[in-house]
Amino acid sequence: MKKYIYISLLFVLAFNYKGYAQYFDTVCVNENNVRYKVNETMGSSYNWQVTGGAIIGGQGTSNILVNWGSLAGVFTLSVTETNGASCVGEMVTDSILIQSKPQVVIIGPDLVCADSLIAVQASGSINYVWSNGSTGNAIVEKIQNTKTYYVIGENNGCRSDTVFKTVTVISKPNAAFTANQINDWIIGDEIQFTATDLTINKWVWDINNMPMNQNQPTISFILNLIGLNTIKLTAYNSFNCSDTFSITNNVVNKLDLYIPSAFSPNNDNLNDIFEPIGSNYSDYFMQIFDAFGGLIYEGTNKGWDGTYNGQLSALGNYTYKITVTTASGRKKAVDGNVILVR
Repeated sequence: MKKYIYISLLFVLAFNYKGYAQYFDTVCVNENNVRYKVNETMGSSYNWQVTGGAIIGGQGTSNILVNWGSLAGVFTLSVTETNGASCVGEMVTDSILIQSKPQVVIIGPDLVCADSLIAVQASGSINYVWSNGSTGNAIVEKIQNTKTYYVIGENNGCRSDTVFKTVTVISKPNAAFTANQINDWIIGDEIQFTATDLTINKWVWDINNMPMNQNQPTISFILNLIGLNTIKLTAYNSFNCSDTFSITNNVVNKLDLYIPSAFSPNNDNLNDIFEPIGSNYSDYFMQIFDAFGGLIYEGTNKGWDGTYNGQLSALGNYTYKITVTTASGRKKAVDGNVILVR
């Protein structure tokens, strides 16, 4: 009498163990080394048949290895047992669902300017694992250097191929510029400003937030506003990457200085002291020389009273050299002659 044995198919651990749960009859396309096993009877042999894949090991035994193919769909895996008495059991068949791998793409910019905030976003899957360990569908970050991102998608236990995207970072131009006059400025001065970065191809200048409409690396501007003035350059390169640089400086009124041509130190409280007279300067240093070029007086912020070593100096012509420091710190040297009379 022929003995029929019910063979229960049981999906067990695959060699390429996956760290996710799945139904026993579900695999992914191109999944390899998947092991299937039935309860073994001593002395029996087993004939396995598979569609949608290939048996790569274990034929004739109670467990086999299968490499599944690249087509998604429902396929069959069946086995027939022949016992030691050559009795052949009924064929037992299981349906195997082969799932497609997620087709993941990364969307994001190809070129960005340095220090840009960018977003690279993956689509085509439910779950994601990025190169930096992030598990969301997007990475948002400020990027300084060229960088390659990669991500793996996972749907119902099937993982996508690794997808890569390189974002190339373009250096920003350097908007720094120089002024041909570095001290505080005086009203009416014409100052020249020069940008030096050769990668710049567009220059946007403004003074005190007013456009200057001069798209060139060097500009000149006549100062006409007393107080703090700000010159700003926004520079662009051929990739439209930009940088901004500014100089703020104080503009002061013109030096107002009068130096008498003669003085009379006779203690009548009229023109007794020789000194500069004016405004918009903070201090002065003065030297007086006699007709032979000898230094007979020098002082800071103090005029000459017409004496030398406590004695009255002779009437006549003397030479002076005065260095004035403006309120903005600039120095101006003035020399000339003064006549001492009584």
